[in-house]
Amino acid sequence: MKETGKKKIAVINGPNINILGVREPEIYGKASWNQIEKELKKEALKLNLDIVFFQSNHEGDIVDFIQENLFFLDGVVINPAAFTKTGYSILDALTATGIPFVEVHLSNINARESWHAETIFSSKAAGHINGFQSYSYILGLYGLNHIISKEDSMDESDGR
Repeated sequence: MKETGKKKIAVINGPNINILGVREPEIYGKASWNQIEKELKKEALKLNLDIVFFQSNHEGDIVDFIQENLFFLDGVVINPAAFTKTGYSILDALTATGIPFVEVHLSNINARESWHAETIFSSKAAGHINGFQSYSYILGLYGLNHIISKEDSMDESDGR
């Protein structure tokens, strides 16, 4: 646990998430990123989690964020967006740290053109959620909280 006694979760977004609400709302929904962030803050408060947000259109910036925060994070909710198929350095940063992560997507990537369903993250992710537009993030947060809480209870039950 971190200095506040709360688990700390990062919500990390790849390219173009900063223009949600404007970008193809029929696919990604009408909620802006600011609206989604507000909802996630409310849910994190209910779950007694500290939450931080990071978005970049540049892969290296995401890698830098993960590396700079690896000793402070208990988990990550990530929407790699356009890096879903190509973001090997992001995936390496996540797997090198051992931080559990949940991959989320706003659209149902399996119901779109076949190339949308190709993800390098899902085989290493603790969970994968897609197709619920902005609610995908809330489901991801709850799922990740369940995973990291389960890890804590297992640590306590085996004497760690």
